[in-house]
Amino acid sequence: MPTERITVTAVSDEGDNVVVWGRPQYDPDESEPIGFVFQTKGDHADIGLAERASRLIDGTEAAIDYTPVAGDWNLGRGLSAFG
Repeated sequence: MPTERITVTAVSDEGDNVVVWGRPQYDPDESEPIGFVFQTKGDHADIGLAERASRLIDGTEAAIDYTPVAGDWNLGRGLSAFG
């Protein structure tokens, strides 16, 4: 399972999902952020993980374990925040 270290740019609680947008650690500031979805319902749901993701704030550095889904969308499987 790949891991990406990002700087959080936005967090959106969509009810069934929490979406964390972030810019990869070594990408330039003008690059497009990528999205990580943390599910609260369904086959891959982890309510505790989604709740932790919902508490992230802009500018926080985080390491996210994920499964690629499509394009710049990824299914979050693990989360560690740094500051």
